Amino acid sequence: MYLIDTHTHFFDEAFNDDRREAVERAIAAGVRKMVLPCCSPKSLDGIRNLVESFPENMFPTAGLHPEDIDEFPQNQIDTIFSCSFSKPIVAIGEIGIDLHYMKDTLEIQQKIFDLQIQKSIEMNLPVIIHCREAYNEVFDILDRYNGKVRGIFHCFSGGEDIVEKILSYNTFYFGIGGVVTFKKSGLETAEMVKNFIPLEKMVLETDSPYIAPAPNRGKRNESSFILFVAHKIAELKQIDVEQVINQTTINAEQIFKI
Repeated sequence: MYLIDTHTHFFDEAFNDDRREAVERAIAAGVRKMVLPCCSPKSLDGIRNLVESFPENMFPTAGLHPEDIDEFPQNQIDTIFSCSFSKPIVAIGEIGIDLHYMKDTLEIQQKIFDLQIQKSIEMNLPVIIHCREAYNEVFDILDRYNGKVRGIFHCFSGGEDIVEKILSYNTFYFGIGGVVTFKKSGLETAEMVKNFIPLEKMVLETDSPYIAPAPNRGKRNESSFILFVAHKIAELKQIDVEQVINQTTINAEQIFKI
């Protein structure tokens, strides 16, 4: 029995002083496979180094994050998708639409998201979707492709109607991370996990170094902390944590073919 962290930024500068040690802690904790979501061309070297250093544990992706879109996005896309790693990419991501900070760039975000959705269909790869205050805008684009897109809604935090819409696609999973452990701001996510999201549609993620779960909230997150998320899901579902780990690992392996 082992875990998969479907979303960890181990290449982030927050790990510059102890990256190897942090990865080794994750592996020792049973996190044998970790997916590295690309955000911009700046992510590429760090992802490459991790994949080469931990070839059995690290899995690369390619994508342009909505917050990283600059004035020449086509150049960014070309750079990202012309990059090669020592193993094939397993997903297109982290891509999506973010209207929390970037309402004035909606049009270009939509264009770049749509372009990368098309890329995922062409390459027969899942997508890792970043969606913040933009579910309707994301759904508008996904609806154009009539079930041809599959993947994960990363860091899911929507309500019952959003859960129902995502489940209606029948091709998407919910990325559940540290938010589900938060006492106040995570209450809606906890309710969705408990009552509305089937375990068969969940994957575990940390989004490290961000969004550390309780009892480590406010600290730097890392993949070894994913056990806290698994235990919280088990508590909410009133099932054994081994069942959570087994099912979410199966789900992640099916999505990424790893």
